[in-house]
Amino acid sequence: MISIIAVALLATACSKKPITTINPMGQAVELSPRGLVYAVPKTSIKIKVEAQYTEVIPGPYARFAQKYLGIQNVATTRTGSWSILGVMAETYHQADPSSLFVVEPADDFAVDFLKITQEGLIIPAANFNFSSTPKFAKALPRKDEVNYVDLSPSPYIATEQTTHYSRVVQDSTFVRVPVHRSVVVERSFEDKAREAADFIFSLRKRRMELLAGDADFVAEGKAAEAVLKEISRLEEEYLTLFTGKVFSTTATHWFDYSPQANGTETSTILFRFSDSRGVLPSSDLSGSPVLITLNVVDQWEGTSVFDQLNIEKKGPRMDVVYYRMPVAVRAKIHDSKSEFLNQTFTFYQFGPMLRMPRQLINNF
Repeated sequence: MISIIAVALLATACSKKPITTINPMGQAVELSPRGLVYAVPKTSIKIKVEAQYTEVIPGPYARFAQKYLGIQNVATTRTGSWSILGVMAETYHQADPSSLFVVEPADDFAVDFLKITQEGLIIPAANFNFSSTPKFAKALPRKDEVNYVDLSPSPYIATEQTTHYSRVVQDSTFVRVPVHRSVVVERSFEDKAREAADFIFSLRKRRMELLAGDADFVAEGKAAEAVLKEISRLEEEYLTLFTGKVFSTTATHWFDYSPQANGTETSTILFRFSDSRGVLPSSDLSGSPVLITLNVVDQWEGTSVFDQLNIEKKGPRMDVVYYRMPVAVRAKIHDSKSEFLNQTFTFYQFGPMLRMPRQLINNF
């Protein structure tokens, strides 16, 4: 009887079919030719920073702006500064290299991993995709010199009539005789500024006459529109002789950030910013730091059991599929004075590691 039972048990053991095993990479002993590898996803964030460089070039008549036009606080020196126009961000998912798993399929293994992949639970090795964007897409802008060529509607030199008296002998006596001469003189810089200001006021007067119908000619339709547009263009051009010209250009910078989940909050220096040099790498100490701070907004309720469902440390579990549950994370990009971005995203690595029974994935 004992021999019969032993033979029966041996036959049962030999007839037992091999099962599919799924182990963390660190617990896998070997990888057969039929084996496959997958990873759980992690979330990275791609950040676009738009910076603007504004340069003010003073006009040649800047110091006379208040005297002849009544305009105050006009720039008299050339200045330039950077500012951050805006920050945009979007997330993308990629494989987590620190969370790999090995699947050793059995003969009857019929799991549609594509469905699980489409749900975002796992990423098969064939879909591992690691990419980054260039941090600095544009170099620092460079401005050419600006020359003001139209300084006045009248010539820069003028002819003045001067009168000299010479002594001429007439009838044995000396008589003073006036002598008229034309002398070419160069007008002073202030005189040219006054003429430019007078021209601005004359343009404004002509515009009012056209609008009020008091002009010498009547312009209608497209003709009136063209005349008024040209008057405004001339006025703006001559105003820049006093107020100066402003030039702006933008630079686009890209950053990739893949945080590690160390608790429910993480913060790091994304880049540095300087008013004189713009967006700088985080290693450049000449700029003030701009931080990115991530805070987990909502954790899943009743997650105390999740602590028991993490990757087992005592021994491998061969009957489960590991995956991650994402959570909502609020991302803030800010410096000591301003907040440039405040938005909520979905992050995987801040969520718990879960497992699914192997028997269930056949019907997934």
